Amino acid sequence: MRTFNQNGEYPGKPLTGNQRFKKLYHYTSFNTFVKIWCTKKLKFGITNDVNDILEARKSVDADLIQLPLMFAYEDIKNSYKQISFTMDYDTYIKGCMSPLMWGIYGDKRKGVCIELDFSKLNFPENCLMDVVDYLPNYYSRVCLPSHLKSINEIENFVKQNAKEIFFTKHDSWENENEFRLLSNNLDFLDINNAITAIYLTSHNSTECICVENLVQNECIVKSLKYIQSGSKNESIPFTYDSKIEREIEENAQKSETNVLPKFHIQAFEHYNDLKHDKNASLIKTEFKLS
Repeated sequence: MRTFNQNGEYPGKPLTGNQRFKKLYHYTSFNTFVKIWCTKKLKFGITNDVNDILEARKSVDADLIQLPLMFAYEDIKNSYKQISFTMDYDTYIKGCMSPLMWGIYGDKRKGVCIELDFSKLNFPENCLMDVVDYLPNYYSRVCLPSHLKSINEIENFVKQNAKEIFFTKHDSWENENEFRLLSNNLDFLDINNAITAIYLTSHNSTECICVENLVQNECIVKSLKYIQSGSKNESIPFTYDSKIEREIEENAQKSETNVLPKFHIQAFEHYNDLKHDKNASLIKTEFKLS
């Protein structure tokens, strides 16, 4: 059974080619988001400080007489810094909807996810960027060809083999759905005018209200929740306008015809009265309307 809502049709269809990265998503903590928003810049991170143990410990193979070139290779490789993004998974599941990414990079779901328009990003000259490939048999070693002799040749080798060196990971990381950007001469990426939406996991959180006040309608602020599909018993991710949802709830709370808040208060009081007696029945058969 198919489900339709403002996010589209669920389940969606797999994306291919550059459809995958029309929009890019960057997860971060709330505090770091404030810095990003105020400067409109993303900071490049050190490539040898990644959290993937295989990628971090990728070794170099070379002939004995090439040992000095191994040091040159490490210097050149480590001169590149990177920024990681998540791509859209398919036509329904957006890059902002990953529970994994919220848990690992979104400050244990208390952070922020920034949506960016790829076509409006100011990519630096001579940068390296590509979709990360995920392989079941990841080879964590780079072999230097025997004909390499100079630093210039090593620099060219790194660029020509960037896919293997920078854009390949073990398939245990494939749900990151990563698009990676690298530069060897910049510390920050200019994202001015490229931010299209900000996502959080709660529209009632202090962080969400602060984000709304900070962005001042320059882009939409959305929250993520799940709706239940009765037919397959699935939890389907769904994004919505945070401010509108909060206003709907606040109006409902104030409505005289809405008795649920009153019932919740009475139920909580009933529980508090009896919670010290584990054998007491918590069933409440009467509720007052006023």
